[in-house]
Amino acid sequence: MMDRISNLSDDLLLKIFSYLPTKYVVTTTLLSKRWKSVWTMVPRFDFDDGFELDPSRYETFTNHVGRTMSLRTSPVLESLRFDVGPCCSTQDMVTWIRTGMVQGVHELEIFHTEEHLKEHRPIKLPKSLYTYQKLEVLKLTYSIGLDVPVDVWLPSLKTLHLISVKYETKDCHSRLLSGCPVLEELVLDKSLNSHSLRTFYVEMPSLQRLCVVDVCEEPNYGLDGLHMTVINAPSLKYLNFVDYHDDLCLCENMPEVVVANVKVVYNSPEKLLGSIPSVKRLCLCLPCSLLLSCFGFYHLVHLELCAASRGWWDLLTWMLESSPKLKVLKICVCNELPCTTKSIRGHWKGPSSVPECLMSHLHTFKWKNYNTKDEEKKIVAYILNHARQLKIVGISGSRYYSKEERLKKLNELVSLPRASSSCQLLMD
Repeated sequence: MMDRISNLSDDLLLKIFSYLPTKYVVTTTLLSKRWKSVWTMVPRFDFDDGFELDPSRYETFTNHVGRTMSLRTSPVLESLRFDVGPCCSTQDMVTWIRTGMVQGVHELEIFHTEEHLKEHRPIKLPKSLYTYQKLEVLKLTYSIGLDVPVDVWLPSLKTLHLISVKYETKDCHSRLLSGCPVLEELVLDKSLNSHSLRTFYVEMPSLQRLCVVDVCEEPNYGLDGLHMTVINAPSLKYLNFVDYHDDLCLCENMPEVVVANVKVVYNSPEKLLGSIPSVKRLCLCLPCSLLLSCFGFYHLVHLELCAASRGWWDLLTWMLESSPKLKVLKICVCNELPCTTKSIRGHWKGPSSVPECLMSHLHTFKWKNYNTKDEEKKIVAYILNHARQLKIVGISGSRYYSKEERLKKLNELVSLPRASSSCQLLMD
């Protein structure tokens, strides 16, 4: 095996090394003399202190980082990543970032956690990073303090992730975004720090991809009421919006969005859905308060509906009636918490007339965690009986039931009439 690896080209070895933590890359020098020079050409560094709490052991880690970066010989440092714990100081991080900037780093990712240790403070970034012209990707997670200078200018930055970071001033987030003229992807997670900012502004005409997440367990009330997210991104194509408590303000529609994941728990999500009229793929987890809305999804072809929200069955009816070109329908439970399957209360009324999507377009219907209740069976029966173009139906029973009970209930679906002679029923 060693002979095979040793015969690999330098380029292939470098690709392999690029996907390994840096400490493992360095130790490969013990396996082959040839690799002593090869590893120094690795264009990506990934340093992890293992959440070290012992100062002496952490000092060993800092020495390793400094020595490794000083021995690098590749023409460009593509990526620099740090996963550090409470022993890491601002001084350490500033030193390493400045070294990376000298070496022309393009991507910087920092994950800093303190595990709520009060004696430690968030690390801060060097002021020079905010005007570093070569930076293309910046990902910051947890205990990192943003103190953005007035002259911030990141002309090459295309990807920015801010995951529960600390904002030193109320306007530093908007100042940072204003200094990113070509930003294409923005990820904001406010779950742990939304109390520090009442209103979060995302006003970027050129933004292509946006993810906003706030899964704080308690409502985030500010001095003047509930916190708010303001979005003005008319060129957006991908949207992921998961928000449990905040309110949303849209300055204008987002007509170019083609893929969207929307999960909210407050009672007025129609303003968000109404702003994405061209969406083609949509994942929804929200309460059904949309029945009085008059807009439609005339370009929607793929819908995933979470069966964990209040009144999801009525939302299903509304979406079938409002999506004339729908081809794929999936009912499931989304990954975000808290989500558990809710049984239908009362009776499922169904559409007043057969939706156009069932008569002409729907070819795939899948239901995961199907709980075998009578009202759920009515939904399956309705779709089988009216979807003329249906090709595949996949039903996966809920694991709350025994295997025997689950199979018994699923087998009841086999005898249901089908509008499509080519429909294949798959059950698990």
